[in-house]
Amino acid sequence: MTTANLSPVSERAQAPDRLPVLPATEGLSWRALTPGDVPAWYALVSTVEEHDDAVERSSERDLADVFKGTWRDPARDSVGGFDAQGRLRAFARSEFEPVTAGTLAPILFGAVHPEYRRRGIGRALIEWSEARARQQLGAVDSSLPARIRVFTDDHHMGAKALAESTGFTPLRWYVEMRRDLAQPLPGVNPAEGIRIEGYSAERDEEVRVTHNESFARDHWGSSPISAESWQLQVINTEGFRPDWSFVAYDTATGGVVGYTLASAYKQDWEAQGFSEGWTDLLGVRREYRGRGIAGALLAASMAAFAESGIEYAGLDVDTENPTGALGAYTRLGYDRCRTGVLYAKELS
Repeated sequence: MTTANLSPVSERAQAPDRLPVLPATEGLSWRALTPGDVPAWYALVSTVEEHDDAVERSSERDLADVFKGTWRDPARDSVGGFDAQGRLRAFARSEFEPVTAGTLAPILFGAVHPEYRRRGIGRALIEWSEARARQQLGAVDSSLPARIRVFTDDHHMGAKALAESTGFTPLRWYVEMRRDLAQPLPGVNPAEGIRIEGYSAERDEEVRVTHNESFARDHWGSSPISAESWQLQVINTEGFRPDWSFVAYDTATGGVVGYTLASAYKQDWEAQGFSEGWTDLLGVRREYRGRGIAGALLAASMAAFAESGIEYAGLDVDTENPTGALGAYTRLGYDRCRTGVLYAKELS
């Protein structure tokens, strides 16, 4: 079915008038999360991530940033379950930023403290957050494709079983890859007519536009990133490292043709047992591909990681990436590690 044939998403969403009532299991009481809950939220998330051996760990700043962004409404999009002592024991939220191109795709987040599991709380929360996602989609005037998403680590059997039992289907697999920086690094050899330079805030908007015109055009499930979201979720994050990030320019035009943006997620390092420079985004305009630009950008970042004393370079990749990225990363010395799974419900 083409986009032109899709009915309005407000119809496809089948949004409920009211959200499901959450259970008072184990004496839990429910309300929306607020900025004042961040310390308790972080304590819960840290306990859950340690128990579940999560591939990625959260920082307290990550959670505080959820309350920023004009598209967000935490008072309606989040809920927390508190015990009689006021301790947060479970939460859920639906993250959704409307877009004008690509796919409308809320993503659901949630967790239950290990001591409160197997009581139906997780199922109730995923049903609540899905209902909220449908309400979010129901308020949008658009006929774009839409899907509701849930992401989990592949080794987390409980989370996968919960997603599948509530009607979500595994749709995509993402592989975490890692490269030992103690091994000889590849040279930075861009194609003729291409110049690699360090990231510059002055050219940041051009990098965002390049991202939207390259990455969002060709990568499954991608949609353009707004200027506000780019600043909040990419550039002004706790871990972003401009000194590890690079931009490729066409020497004839001076235009941005590729980029790599990297971060230091120090909250992951203790659990991993090593330091890591992480490539968040890597993209090359379609007409400039096949000229070694992506490899040159990654090589520049690897050299910057190593100069900072970092032990490994890391990134993740969609196993069905149409640009052949998985093979390209392997040739650069990256090894496959753990895998994540994207579950979805398509609203066709």
